[in-house]
Amino acid sequence: MSISSYLVCPSRKLIIGLGKRLRDESGTVTGFSIGNHLTSEDPQLTQVLWKFLAETAGAELVVKFSDDPEFEEIAGYREIGGDEYDDVSFEDYLRGQT
Repeated sequence: MSISSYLVCPSRKLIIGLGKRLRDESGTVTGFSIGNHLTSEDPQLTQVLWKFLAETAGAELVVKFSDDPEFEEIAGYREIGGDEYDDVSFEDYLRGQT
């Protein structure tokens, strides 16, 4: 089972999907992937992440995983790049339409 990863801003109740967590032999997280590519190689996601970091400067940010006991609460947050009713697409987020 793959475990999804999210960058979370609890105070704003926002999340960004980072993809599947990648680990080395010792279990240390080494990166994230969506499909067959590293998310760090996705230009649009990179732009979204930098904007998110700027807009949440000073707020607590944490990386959470879908197997985390707190995930049920986090799953209810608004997702940037998500596909649920209240989520916001990457395109709209980058245009400032949140």
